[in-house]
Amino acid sequence: MNLFHYVKQYGTYSFEEEPFNEVDNIILSQIAYLPLDNIVYGFNKKALSLSEVVKKMVEQNTKKKVKGIFCNRVYKLMLKMQYTKRYKDILCYHYKKEIDRDSQFGAITLKLPDGSIFVSYEGTNSSISGWKEDACMTYRFPVPAQVLALNYLKKTVSMHDSKIRIGGHSKGGNLAVYAAMEAPHRIQKKIVRIYDNDGPGFFKELVESDKYQRIVKKIYRIVPRESVVGMLLYHSGDTLVVKSKSKSVLQHDPFHWQVEGTSFVVDSLSEYSKRVSEKTRCWIENLRLQERKRCVEDLFDTLAFSDVVDTYDFFSIGKSIAALREIKHLEDSSKKNLIEAVKIIV
Repeated sequence: MNLFHYVKQYGTYSFEEEPFNEVDNIILSQIAYLPLDNIVYGFNKKALSLSEVVKKMVEQNTKKKVKGIFCNRVYKLMLKMQYTKRYKDILCYHYKKEIDRDSQFGAITLKLPDGSIFVSYEGTNSSISGWKEDACMTYRFPVPAQVLALNYLKKTVSMHDSKIRIGGHSKGGNLAVYAAMEAPHRIQKKIVRIYDNDGPGFFKELVESDKYQRIVKKIYRIVPRESVVGMLLYHSGDTLVVKSKSKSVLQHDPFHWQVEGTSFVVDSLSEYSKRVSEKTRCWIENLRLQERKRCVEDLFDTLAFSDVVDTYDFFSIGKSIAALREIKHLEDSSKKNLIEAVKIIV
């Protein structure tokens, strides 16, 4: 079964009757993707129950703001969750969304009926600035969204909060790990689990550092069989490989992940996914820091010059052709590095 089936089958159970599990994690991690401006308030404002949030979403026709098949599924899942015993009374608050030319960040805090907290970080959305920030992780640390994630965690956790879980999907998983790693000790000791759902990793030296190793036992990493995004850079901690009904990079969408009972169906990492991991690390290790930076800047400058501001612009034949023409004007070394980067996932 998938996430919709899970909500239908287990939505009748409270968290006391059926404890929080890995499937609940991925469901709550996706709420941060939704455009909840003027619905869920920022800091120093009252919280709304999930059912109240969904009611306002419908009233304000939020569906019109939702882009892409994946986020449409998140919206539809929320419509189902509002009627369930398990999710309807979850309190939603401290919604934050920021996007500019070089960064994309989103987060929301959720308080479960049992009093525990789940801090949900948004993954990469359809904005080119979000994807550029992901690419910048190959040469820059920290990126702006990571700094925002840490500041958000320090601000959203109160002295009275306990039993905190933090998580996110895609880049959101990376942000959850970073925020936990850099958080003050008073917050770290309250964190019981860090969920990294198919998120990119970190530089090797950071994964081997003392501050990363202090939280590594709390990290629970979940990736699909043919993971691509989750294979980028370096990771550590427990990893669960799950079965997906999709193929290749499309397995990044958790709505394709298979569920049995209150757990994901266990699978093993494919040879394709292992090759992506090896090739990515090899590409990074064979390029100097400035070369990686130049490669990323050349790629996104080319897209900007071609008026590509959203991933949906790739479906515009005119803009795609314009981008390909611009690549031809790059220096030979830059073209070579870009081609090698593309070869990693094909």
